[in-house]
Amino acid sequence: MLFQNVQNYYEKLVLEELTERGFLSGYEQGYVEDIACVALNNLPTQYFRFEVDMGFYMESEDYLLMRKQVVKAVDDAILFINDKLEKEN
Repeated sequence: MLFQNVQNYYEKLVLEELTERGFLSGYEQGYVEDIACVALNNLPTQYFRFEVDMGFYMESEDYLLMRKQVVKAVDDAILFINDKLEKEN
Protein backbone atom coordinates (compact mmCIF):
# COMPACT_ATOMS: atom_id res chain seq x y z
CA MET A 1 0.00 0.00 0.00
CA LEU A 2 1.22 3.47 -0.81
CA PHE A 3 0.19 4.91 2.57
CA GLN A 4 1.37 2.62 5.34
CA ASN A 5 -0.31 4.58 8.15
CA VAL A 6 -3.74 4.96 6.51
CA GLN A 7 -6.28 2.51 7.91
CA ASN A 8 -10.02 1.96 7.83
CA TYR A 9 -11.45 2.14 11.36
CA TYR A 10 -14.25 -0.27 10.44
CA GLU A 11 -11.65 -3.02 9.87
CA LYS A 12 -10.73 -2.78 13.55
CA LEU A 13 -14.39 -2.83 14.60
CA VAL A 14 -15.21 -5.85 12.40
CA LEU A 15 -12.21 -7.72 13.77
CA GLU A 16 -13.32 -6.91 17.32
CA GLU A 17 -16.85 -8.10 16.56
CA LEU A 18 -15.63 -11.36 15.05
CA THR A 19 -13.32 -11.88 18.02
CA GLU A 20 -16.14 -11.26 20.51
CA ARG A 21 -18.25 -13.84 18.70
CA GLY A 22 -15.46 -16.42 18.83
CA PHE A 23 -14.84 -16.53 15.09
CA LEU A 24 -11.06 -16.29 15.35
CA SER A 25 -10.77 -19.77 16.82
CA GLY A 26 -12.50 -22.88 15.63
CA TYR A 27 -13.41 -21.64 12.15
CA GLU A 28 -11.56 -21.89 8.86
CA GLN A 29 -9.59 -18.74 8.15
CA GLY A 30 -11.11 -18.41 4.67
CA TYR A 31 -14.63 -18.55 6.08
CA VAL A 32 -13.90 -15.80 8.59
CA GLU A 33 -12.13 -13.69 5.97
CA ASP A 34 -15.13 -14.03 3.64
CA ILE A 35 -17.42 -12.81 6.43
CA ALA A 36 -15.09 -9.88 7.13
CA CYS A 37 -14.90 -8.92 3.45
CA VAL A 38 -18.67 -9.02 2.93
CA ALA A 39 -19.26 -7.06 6.14
CA LEU A 40 -16.67 -4.42 5.22
CA ASN A 41 -18.10 -4.08 1.70
CA ASN A 42 -21.43 -3.17 3.31
CA LEU A 43 -20.03 -0.55 5.65
CA PRO A 44 -18.91 3.00 4.95
CA THR A 45 -15.23 3.79 5.24
CA GLN A 46 -13.71 5.79 8.03
CA TYR A 47 -10.02 6.33 7.40
CA PHE A 48 -7.51 7.50 9.96
CA ARG A 49 -3.77 7.74 10.37
CA PHE A 50 -3.50 7.39 14.12
CA GLU A 51 -6.08 5.52 16.18
CA VAL A 52 -5.77 8.06 18.97
CA ASP A 53 -7.27 10.63 16.58
CA MET A 54 -10.42 8.52 16.24
CA GLY A 55 -10.90 8.35 19.98
CA PHE A 56 -10.22 12.03 20.46
CA TYR A 57 -12.45 13.41 17.71
CA MET A 58 -15.31 10.90 17.71
CA GLU A 59 -18.42 11.52 19.78
CA SER A 60 -19.65 8.57 21.84
CA GLU A 61 -22.92 8.57 19.88
CA ASP A 62 -20.95 8.18 16.65
CA TYR A 63 -19.01 5.27 18.10
CA LEU A 64 -22.22 3.54 19.24
CA LEU A 65 -23.74 4.03 15.79
CA MET A 66 -20.64 2.53 14.18
CA ARG A 67 -20.81 -0.48 16.51
CA LYS A 68 -24.48 -1.02 15.61
CA GLN A 69 -23.61 -0.83 11.92
CA VAL A 70 -20.85 -3.39 12.40
CA VAL A 71 -23.11 -5.82 14.29
CA LYS A 72 -25.69 -5.64 11.50
CA ALA A 73 -23.07 -5.94 8.75
CA VAL A 74 -21.50 -8.99 10.40
CA ASP A 75 -24.92 -10.58 10.98
CA ASP A 76 -25.83 -10.03 7.34
CA ALA A 77 -22.44 -11.27 6.13
CA ILE A 78 -22.74 -14.49 8.13
CA LEU A 79 -26.19 -15.14 6.64
CA PHE A 80 -24.93 -14.34 3.14
CA ILE A 81 -21.85 -16.58 3.35
CA ASN A 82 -23.74 -19.45 4.99
CA ASP A 83 -26.46 -19.23 2.34
CA LYS A 84 -23.85 -19.26 -0.40
CA LEU A 85 -22.12 -22.30 1.14
CA GLU A 86 -25.44 -24.16 1.47
CA LYS A 87 -26.24 -23.53 -2.19
CA GLU A 88 -22.83 -24.86 -3.20
CA ASN A 89 -23.41 -28.15 -1.37
